[in-house]
Order: sequence, then structure tokens, then C-alpha cells
Amino acid sequence: MAMFAAGLAALASADIGKLPFTLTRLAPGVYAAIAVPGASAGANAGFVIGEEAVAVIDTFVSATAAEALLAEIRRLTPLPVRYVINTHHHIDHVAGNAVFLQQGAVLIAQRNVRDWVKSENLRLFGDRITAEREAQVKALEPPRLGYEGELLLDLGGVRIVVRSLPGHTGGDSIVRVPKASVAFLGDLFWRRSVPNLVDATVADWVGTLERITQGPGAASMRFVPGHGEIGSGAEVLEFRAYLLDLRAAVGTHRKEGLGGNALHSAVLAQLAARYGDWAYYKSLAPRNVLDMAAELEGRKRNPSLD
Repeated sequence: MAMFAAGLAALASADIGKLPFTLTRLAPGVYAAIAVPGASAGANAGFVIGEEAVAVIDTFVSATAAEALLAEIRRLTPLPVRYVINTHHHIDHVAGNAVFLQQGAVLIAQRNVRDWVKSENLRLFGDRITAEREAQVKALEPPRLGYEGELLLDLGGVRIVVRSLPGHTGGDSIVRVPKASVAFLGDLFWRRSVPNLVDATVADWVGTLERITQGPGAASMRFVPGHGEIGSGAEVLEFRAYLLDLRAAVGTHRKEGLGGNALHSAVLAQLAARYGDWAYYKSLAPRNVLDMAAELEGRKRNPSLD
């Protein structure tokens, strides 16, 4: 897949003299690590510090970036990293798991993720995989604790709520910190960024985003995306609008009899006016058209435990 095969190859193998992410304090003990473009993080992460322990949300695309995150945590607190929550199975969110497993952390994710971390990431690279990338995927540490529905974790004075919601992969989790009015959404939210839809079900995704923005306390919530800067509820809905506009454009032009290159060109021309300046538009929007058409036609392949 373009974003994994080409994008990951462009990442620096190390970030000499600087962090591969920008660390932002959102509330006392709540931090977002926003990936620096082109560095070794590859996606966003974060962590929450309680009175007794720390929870980490996602672990980047490399051990180098995960080690830098651990160093920042250690700079702030000596408390143990008790939990790591993977928001889904894609390699840019799980490749640093081993760093925290070695610290004694319990790796947690929606129950499907354990079986997908290796098999589905290998599939995503396809025939473009190199020996180095294949070895990296085979060495990934999957979650040890799977859950379904909702999971409550107490860090000592700070409760976090982990909830499974469908859309981006079929194994997505969001992590809310109610006390801080912060939610880590993983790749269910890409702020002003075109998403990858390779494992997505857009019909489920748009409902999930509406639910997130209408929940208790959502109006004052800050949302940490999987990619892009920290956003508001309005920006989550702006991202939802992209998915709705993509689905509507593909559906309309298919009903007009367009297919193949003609469908592709017509949809991209329609989307460009509003979303052409978004991150990843040139690399991912063309594939979005193909994936959306496949979903509407009932032939899209999604991760499966079978």
C-alpha cells in the first residue's frame, strides 16, 4: 500500500539531536506526541500519568521513536508504564510495542488486533515488501490483552475509558480521559488529512464520528488524531464531511454510468476544490476512490479473523 510502502521508506531511521514528535501537554498528566513529518514517529501517540502508573496510547512506526517517547515519560515521572493501548493494528501505531513490553507494560487492544498485527501488516505491504520490512513485521509484539466494548483503567486518581468503535479497521479503539476532556482517537480521526481506507468501512465510520462528537462532554473535548494536529469537535465533523462527500461523489458518478478512469477523474475533480490542500491528498485520495467504489459494490476486502 502506498502510504506504508513508500511513506515508511522515506522515514528517517533515527532522529539525531531532536525529537521525532512534538510533545504537547493537554492537561495535568495528559500529553499528546504529534509526529514530526518525515521523522521516525510516523503517526501520533500520547500518554497519561496518574498517581500510581502511566498509560501509553500507540507506539509509533519505529523503536527509535518509542524509545524517545519513553525517555520523555521518564523525564516527567518515575512511575511504571503499566499499560499500552494500541488504537488499531497498523504498523505506524504498534512498531514500538516491544520497547514498552520490556518495561513490564501490558499491551491492550480491541480483541481482533492481536491476530492482525502480523498477518494484516504483511498483507498491506504486499509484493512491495523488502526483507527488512518483513523482518520488522514478524518481530512486532501484538497486544496481550484483548477486550470488546469498553474497558476502564485506573492509573491512581485518573481514570481512562477505552472503547471499541468501528470504522477505520474493524479493530479500532478510542481512549478518553474524562477528567481532562481529552480523547485519543487513533486513525478514526485524521485532522485536515486524507485517510487511508484500505481496511475501512466508511458506512460504519461516519456513524462513529457522529457518536464521538455528540457524546457527553464532547463540546469541550480536545481530540488527538492519528495523523495531524490536535483538533476540535468541529474538525472531527469536517473530517466526517470528507468521508460523506467521497461516498456521495462516488455513488453519484457510478449511477451516471462512470467507471474506471472516468469515475476516478470525476470524483477527484469534485473533491479537490474542498480538500485538495489536505495532507496526503495526492497520495491517498486516488486510492480512496477505488476503496469507496469497492465498498459500495460489495467487493471490498477488510481484515477478518477467518
